[in-house]
Amino acid sequence: MSDETTQKRKRQPRLNENQRHMIEYLWNIEKMTQADIARRLGYTPSSILRELHRGNTLDFSHLDRRTLLNMDIHARIKYSAQRGQYIALKKRSKMGTGLKLTPELKEIIETWVNVEHWTPEQIAGNVQDVDVSASVIRLWSRQGLINIRKQKYHRQNGTPKERAVAQTKRDKEREIARLREQLKNDGELVRHSIFDRSQVVESRKQFGHWEIDLVLPAKMNNQRYQDTTAIMTLTERKTRFTALILVRSKKSSDMVDAFKLFYERYGKAVRTITADNGSEFISWAFLEYVQKQLKINLYYATPSSPQQRGSNENRNRKLRDWYPKGTSFKDVKQRQLDEVASKMNAMPLCSEVNKLDYFYSVT
Repeated sequence: MSDETTQKRKRQPRLNENQRHMIEYLWNIEKMTQADIARRLGYTPSSILRELHRGNTLDFSHLDRRTLLNMDIHARIKYSAQRGQYIALKKRSKMGTGLKLTPELKEIIETWVNVEHWTPEQIAGNVQDVDVSASVIRLWSRQGLINIRKQKYHRQNGTPKERAVAQTKRDKEREIARLREQLKNDGELVRHSIFDRSQVVESRKQFGHWEIDLVLPAKMNNQRYQDTTAIMTLTERKTRFTALILVRSKKSSDMVDAFKLFYERYGKAVRTITADNGSEFISWAFLEYVQKQLKINLYYATPSSPQQRGSNENRNRKLRDWYPKGTSFKDVKQRQLDEVASKMNAMPLCSEVNKLDYFYSVT
């Protein structure tokens, strides 16, 4: 190995206080870029950028990511050498201090995950008493230091075969969309297909567009359901606000009664409904009540395309934290569903919109 290669792999020394004051002057006064500052001080641009974020005194947490990135970088980062030095010394003082997991912290994390069904990301970013990252929580779980339920919070891209199948589905969807457009121009397209929804529904910029589905109970060995009770789930597309309604059965009359309860509660905040092609949603009685009596446009997704109602499917998976597959709903009460819905809606989401405040402001 050459001396040149050894020199390249040599670790850079830590920034000292004088260098931080130099960064403060060059960034705030001279308006130099992090690349220019890096060349001046002999560090990599990424090291300077991390230091700028460490000593930033401005808080733009109320802005969404797109608005933040559109701002000039000097306008969203005001560097303080004193703050950068303080944080660096504080982090360094924690090195080698041992495990931060205390019995109290262990109990807090286990409660939030196992009882409240929060993810490690939600806990790390929103629970004040938890001063560790989500990756640390997952590490403690793998090491057996905390007892939390195992769940795959993030899906992978899949195998090459699965990606090929997904691409084939997308190709079919595009062909279906082309044929539907052609039929629409000929005046033959059945109304209220999901492809007839306006762009404002697709963009999620307008409040009041909901996705609907039915969560069914456990099946017995003969593949028949243990009971007829089900849970109607409705998710608002802009805020992901979720409503849970108990349904006595999939009969049209019971479906209409359940939707009446939903409409009594949230009718002022309903513009459109998007459903799948289940028999309970395409029945004439349900169509007549929703579209003719309530004057609400009811759209239908493409068969076998749950991704077209992704928000609702996501909330259905979260509902399974309280009612896992194999659970019977015959003893479930509407009051219990209201409590579960409140907990689901109180969970933080990666969105600039607070769904509860926004929802109650418009209703």
